Amino acid sequence: MDALHIACAESGNVDIFLTTDDGLLRRAKRNSSNLYVQVENPYVWLQEIEGNEYIGNDR
Repeated sequence: MDALHIACAESGNVDIFLTTDDGLLRRAKRNSSNLYVQVENPYVWLQEIEGNEYIGNDR
């Protein structure tokens, strides 16, 4: 089922596939060179996005 979910995400041309499934995340990271979609944990991804929003800001 994991492969089907990633295949659907790739077929839908999504930029990022968010999942909390640690097994899926490990397998996706191991095979990232064969994937067209980035697979991330939503919490980690949100922290990265929020961190990038403040780069260059005068806050």
